[in-house]
Amino acid sequence: MTTAHTSAAPAPAALVDHLLDAPQLTPELAVLVAQVFQALADPTRARIMYALTKQTHTVGELAAVAGISPSATSHQLKHLRDLRIVKAQRDGNRVYYSVDDAHVAGLFREALHHLAHVVYNLPDHTA
Repeated sequence: MTTAHTSAAPAPAALVDHLLDAPQLTPELAVLVAQVFQALADPTRARIMYALTKQTHTVGELAAVAGISPSATSHQLKHLRDLRIVKAQRDGNRVYYSVDDAHVAGLFREALHHLAHVVYNLPDHTA
């Protein structure tokens, strides 16, 4: 009887720490970071994301929020899904969209916090 040697996978926190503690961002990760920010840099997608940070929505609901057609909304959502910024869940013949995880919602909220400081000329946070 042979036993396969299995090494335990690193804990998720260790993987995150590895990225955050690296002396520099790898070219591959720099591209991925830029893709996330580029996806959020579109005003239509920003409106969609804002709505999704509040609750789940259908394509039709998001189209009304963004002021574009359902077809154009689906195209925008595909782009966001491909980057794992949003996810879809089917319920019968309806598809509901939500942010992919708490990190995405937090990233969007941080952008809004930054904008509040800029718009209202608020001081920096104290350490």
